[in-house]
Amino acid sequence: MSERGRGRPARPRSLLERLRRRWSGSSREATEADDELRSQRSRGTIPISQVRERQRVVVSGVLQSITYSPVDGPVRLLATLYDGTGTIELRWLGRRTIPGVSVGRHLEVEGTASLHIDHLVLIDPLYRLLAPGAA
Repeated sequence: MSERGRGRPARPRSLLERLRRRWSGSSREATEADDELRSQRSRGTIPISQVRERQRVVVSGVLQSITYSPVDGPVRLLATLYDGTGTIELRWLGRRTIPGVSVGRHLEVEGTASLHIDHLVLIDPLYRLLAPGAA
């Protein structure tokens, strides 16, 4: 009698099939998202997906992108923070650079969320640079 006949799921037949099952759906982004969620719980921050307009929030994540302002344009630094559940734009007005703030860096930011067209923004948030691997 096969294992299916006994009410148990069939075992994968080959090593390749077992590996495929183990790693299916597991991507680098999914792994990073899991790490960010674990870190959020330990720091007491909320997921970006739960942030609402006009809400005072403390969120954490990794910087996905930074946009520097042109020399002849308005002085501001724009960044996108990702935490595995969503993204939020960070805007520092009057700043062209911030020492320590770079793509891939983990930050904890605090501010009041506002809605700009179709996405959430924190303007001039307080920020804390987190050590690599810090939870």
